[in-house]
Amino acid sequence: MSSGIVRSLLGTALLLLVLVLGWLGWQTLDRPVTVVRVDGELTTAERARATELVSLFLPAGVLSLDTLALRDLLEAESWVDSVALWRSWPDGIRLEIRAEAAVARWRTDALLSARGRIIEPLELMGLDALPRLAGPDGSAEWVMQTFQRIADVLRPHGLRIETLDMDAEGGIEVRLREGPLLVFGRRDLAARLQRLDLVLRQQFPDGLADVERIDTRYDNGVAVGWRSADVGRALATRQLAKGS
Repeated sequence: MSSGIVRSLLGTALLLLVLVLGWLGWQTLDRPVTVVRVDGELTTAERARATELVSLFLPAGVLSLDTLALRDLLEAESWVDSVALWRSWPDGIRLEIRAEAAVARWRTDALLSARGRIIEPLELMGLDALPRLAGPDGSAEWVMQTFQRIADVLRPHGLRIETLDMDAEGGIEVRLREGPLLVFGRRDLAARLQRLDLVLRQQFPDGLADVERIDTRYDNGVAVGWRSADVGRALATRQLAKGS
């Protein structure tokens, strides 16, 4: 047998040996996943849902588990912000799940994140204190941005939004928590917020307990509706006395 053939056979045998050892090593390391650890500030329902989704990929080995597909499936959940996943030898995987933080309720049975992402929660318990926002289909991001702009103006005055409704034309109405209705319409929001801020500082330093409605849809001021006619007349008289 020629030396060339011998070298060829030895090379083939060495390759087969490497493949066999590699396969045996893979089999040794690719032990079935029996431990799943889910970390993160999650509700009981969210943790249970995450575990349910992981179970769809089992049984699988620690190495053969399709981690990319699992992460994609979890991040497709509206309540999930991000997912990090690690293999934990010899027989486990660990997930770090960051849930979307809801800052408002959206319409009837959904939530809204600060970036305007609609969250379909697994439970709504304990969220009654959140402001409720509503708007046309496809408007969630714009409604959230509008909410944040108005809230920034109201915050220094100690006022909080209870509801914000945007109609199909972009008209905006805001109900304050234990306070009046604010009407902004659909144009020139920045200018109307400036006028509102000025009126709140100059005319209502003590709060809005006597005010039923403030309409900002005017070029040079706002219209105020009082909770009672007597209060309105008394405040008007006081303003006239100051002016004199």
